[in-house]
Amino acid sequence: MHPVYFYILHTRNRQEKARLACQITNKAWHQGYRIYIHTDSLARAQRFDVMLWTFKEESFLPHDIYPNVPHSLAPIRIGYTPQVCDGMDVLINLTETVPPFFEQFKRIVEIVDDTPFARETGRGRYRFYRERGLELRVHNINR
Repeated sequence: MHPVYFYILHTRNRQEKARLACQITNKAWHQGYRIYIHTDSLARAQRFDVMLWTFKEESFLPHDIYPNVPHSLAPIRIGYTPQVCDGMDVLINLTETVPPFFEQFKRIVEIVDDTPFARETGRGRYRFYRERGLELRVHNINR
């Protein structure tokens, strides 16, 4: 049973979701995991790519955008298509839907920000995972 971590983000700052995703990525990578960050467009993948370079001055997170660099060995991949690269351990889902490939990951991270739409779609994803018997863990984050 794969755990799904829901981070409920209570903030008015729109950049906090991406910042929290960077922090989770940083922690998971330092724990030895290979991370796939799923976005819903190339433009968002590119914005997150920039964020990984700049969110912390002293950090370096080896990453690239998939499938733009299809044969990369980077331990952190940012994707935006229904395809996913193999060999990744952690899925960080930055979209409002459950990706069709969610089952291939050892851990799943869902970040739900503090807007009515995000809360509603987050509840739908929570129900989806619960109906499939996955272990759910919820963390409230106040910023």
